[in-house]
Amino acid sequence: MFTIYTSDAYQQESNCVYPHPIQVIDEASFKRAVSHDHVCAKYKNNYRGNQNFISSDCLPVDCDNDHSDDPADWKTPADIRKALPGVFFAVHYSRHNNRPKDGKSARPRFHLFFQIDPMTDYEAYAALKQLLHEIFPYLDANALDAARFLYGTREPQVEFHPGGKTLTDFLYGDEFDKDMPGGYEKEATIPEGSRNTTMFRWAVRSMKRYGDTEESKNAYFMQAGKCQPPLSTDELNHIWKSAAKYYAKIASQPGYVSPQEYNNPNPGWDEPLPFSRYTMAPFPVDALPEPIADYVKAVAESTQTSVDMAGSIAISVLSTCLQKKYRIQGKSDWVEPLNTYVIVIAPPSERKSSVLHLMLQPVNDYEVEYNKTNAAAVEAGRMQKRVLERRQKALEEKVAKGTADPEELERIAQEVADFEETNPLQLYVDDITTEKLVSVIASNHGHASLISSEGGIFDTLSGIYTRNVNIDVMLKGYSGDTIRVDRIGRDSESIMDPALTILLMAQPNVVSAVLSNTTFRGRGLTARFLYSMPVSSVGSRRYRSEAVTDGIYRAYERLVVNLLDDEYPEKPQIITLSPEADSELESFANWLEPKLTTDYAEMADWAGKLVGNVLRMSGLLCRAGTYQSHDFLDTHGALTVSGKTMADAIRLGRYFLNHAQAAYSVLPEDAMYRNADMILQRIKERKLTAFDRRAAMRMCRTFKTVDSIQPVLDFLEDYGYIAQKPQKASGTGRPPLPKYAVNPWLKEHK
Repeated sequence: MFTIYTSDAYQQESNCVYPHPIQVIDEASFKRAVSHDHVCAKYKNNYRGNQNFISSDCLPVDCDNDHSDDPADWKTPADIRKALPGVFFAVHYSRHNNRPKDGKSARPRFHLFFQIDPMTDYEAYAALKQLLHEIFPYLDANALDAARFLYGTREPQVEFHPGGKTLTDFLYGDEFDKDMPGGYEKEATIPEGSRNTTMFRWAVRSMKRYGDTEESKNAYFMQAGKCQPPLSTDELNHIWKSAAKYYAKIASQPGYVSPQEYNNPNPGWDEPLPFSRYTMAPFPVDALPEPIADYVKAVAESTQTSVDMAGSIAISVLSTCLQKKYRIQGKSDWVEPLNTYVIVIAPPSERKSSVLHLMLQPVNDYEVEYNKTNAAAVEAGRMQKRVLERRQKALEEKVAKGTADPEELERIAQEVADFEETNPLQLYVDDITTEKLVSVIASNHGHASLISSEGGIFDTLSGIYTRNVNIDVMLKGYSGDTIRVDRIGRDSESIMDPALTILLMAQPNVVSAVLSNTTFRGRGLTARFLYSMPVSSVGSRRYRSEAVTDGIYRAYERLVVNLLDDEYPEKPQIITLSPEADSELESFANWLEPKLTTDYAEMADWAGKLVGNVLRMSGLLCRAGTYQSHDFLDTHGALTVSGKTMADAIRLGRYFLNHAQAAYSVLPEDAMYRNADMILQRIKERKLTAFDRRAAMRMCRTFKTVDSIQPVLDFLEDYGYIAQKPQKASGTGRPPLPKYAVNPWLKEHK
């Protein structure tokens, strides 16, 4: 397995001579080796020193658990085994195991021995130690040089952790990629204890596929959304940098396979061009508070739709509940409201209305119950106002005749103007003009929500019905800028700090038209929306699905009601950031800013608002998450965004960034893309390596004529999925049917 070199000395730090090699093949030989002071490398003249390093097939590291005084943070060999599945390693418990040392309390202390491919470069050997420390920060940072020795113990306590891989098998080479689609990587989450190593492997894997590029880094950060609990942005950036250094070493080795070769194992074929440049990131549903996350997943299962749809609606539900009640402070001179604009992009038959109904059910029930309870007060207020208005009219007639005091008329008129009518609760509106929307905001204490399962509002905004393009209310309702209300026969009014939530479920062609509208984009309306493009489930939906359980719904309902019950204060309560949250947001902003002129230059208007949207979402998550610890939050108490909550908001921000890129690109909604995809699916199902045009028409009964299918086959050939085989004409008859070879890439990428 591996070789250890022992000394004649015992617990002598000054000794440098290790002349006795012991081949470790079992626990008995391992005990014999670690019962003396030892090293894990061969040195010139048996004298340990970096410059004397000859070779090693074993990598030793220390774990003294000095990284924390909290026993919950201490690691054991079982944690290593979990983080390195399938890797063989041996453990030698230190002489100070579970004993006090250097002023530290008793805790697990042990040495780990990993079998590696033989190494002859001491710098590379030390770098491998450093790499392992970066993956597992709790390993001893003072024991990372190539000439480190370890003390022996008289009666060593050892154990083997079997596995079929060496450490170097695990970290690079063909074995690196073989198990990536399985194990931890296949699970919905990457659990604590395996986050660092899994993300390190994903970073290297991304670089092997795409090179050290922005594309590979984006793929890496998308995978990071599975970490539970989330890793901080700084941690993720640190892991990425370590992986980049390691990848550079791999790239310099003989036999290195470049990304081009790696992605094209089929000589003569290139990787086909994707129909869309973007792989849609999955919605990080676990970033939402637990009652919401559980309900989102249950709704997705019940309706057989993507969690993206219900998850994006959940953001708007929180916005509807909390706008005008809270604001969030990013910096001393930067405060954001908590309202959001969201567009869910989905074609017809995606059950948008069904999902929307289920997500809004507790909001609708709350509104109905509130208005039923307050019906008498509403009616009494209306009657009282009518009485005042009648008195005013009667006085106006008397003043005109000279039989009443004008001052009394002024007093009554002012009383009518100041009268605050109790209106029925209206938590959101659907089909509405912008003029009417302004009135709703004015009569609803300065806030409103526009929620629709269709995108027809954009027709209204485009001036189709009014011949005027009026989007001021949308612009000002997002930022909180004052809206002036002009009424016929009355003085104009001002709505101070308005708040508008918008949620639209729109078809791709509608969104495409919106994004190409120069007025909408030029004035910044399109940049205010968060875009979600759920993957269609049409064609794979089950008839029988699991219904939402009463317990899951009641927990979600209870949370929504709790948030709606928060009273509207005279001034919104300020939510602040913890130092950890501030650091997370700063790291994200610093990562994003330089990309506004490079990667996201074509959508810099949108990306420039992302940090603000992330801040808003962190405020929503903070207040909603507080419910979990206390059902009846004292709304006058301070609310502070934690580092974890900000990390969750950033995960949501990265999701919407990915989907906005797709939305701002050419949307694959036309028939050519759908038909091409249908043919590809049939090819995959039948595992075809070749076919002719007649076979393609039989596979896809949609095509009734040659003229209907041939353009699609030409399209697939242009994109590199198929290639027409050259054929010789036989005789003078009809030319042979075109025959196509299938790119082997399809077989490997199901």
